[in-house]
Amino acid sequence: MSCCCVALLALGACVSEPVEWGDVTYRRSQLGDPDARSAVLSANLPAIKDAPSPCLRSIRSASAGSDLFRIWWASRADSSVVLLAQHSADGGATWQQPLIVDARDRGRRGCDRPSPAIFYDQPHRYLHAVYFLEAADGPGVFVAHSMDNGAMFHAPVPVVYGNRPSEASIAANGDSVVVVFEDPNATTPRIGIVLSHTTGHIFEGRGEATPDDIEAVRPWVALDHRKIMVWWKKPVPNSEGQTADQVGFRVGLWK
Repeated sequence: MSCCCVALLALGACVSEPVEWGDVTYRRSQLGDPDARSAVLSANLPAIKDAPSPCLRSIRSASAGSDLFRIWWASRADSSVVLLAQHSADGGATWQQPLIVDARDRGRRGCDRPSPAIFYDQPHRYLHAVYFLEAADGPGVFVAHSMDNGAMFHAPVPVVYGNRPSEASIAANGDSVVVVFEDPNATTPRIGIVLSHTTGHIFEGRGEATPDDIEAVRPWVALDHRKIMVWWKKPVPNSEGQTADQVGFRVGLWK
């Protein structure tokens, strides 16, 4: 039982965790881990008038068949950013005009910020993005999604508010969406999780993806029906003496 649940139990208000988790295991980093990728797909990257400086290291991509998507931050003159997305229907040979996913940032970090994450659900033609942004109503992690193959994005939905810049990851299967993120409000590094059965319009479930006694950063997630798979890295230095190339892994069942 989590520490939050213990505290709430005394008030008679404990809510059960939305995921039944298995044991934690570790492996070494390997080619293909998201954190091991450098900037990709920067060829012919367009610039927009209000944010002319693309953050090349922030580019992330998702693909299935001939559909290819890329998402990235572009910096304004005042060092705030705009989140942009672009779709190619022919595997990157040509690109459609970029779309503004979120232009609400009021921070002054420029390109010195966590990269966004992207996921493409090909059977449903849904495109999902998750990212940290400093909006006027408060900084935090937000989700935006497109339900028409990236032609238009719905208004962003907050995942968690907090001042600390946080990396996040997203996975989906139809109306089921899972987001994992570095908890910006935790006193020790840990990974939070939110879950939605409404395509990310509302997140009905909330919990912790890592145990209380494990320090974790830089997560990524996969979803297979009700099976949730979460990976993360250990912060460096860390109290367990583990090295930066060790990856934590855990499987859970969405209740």
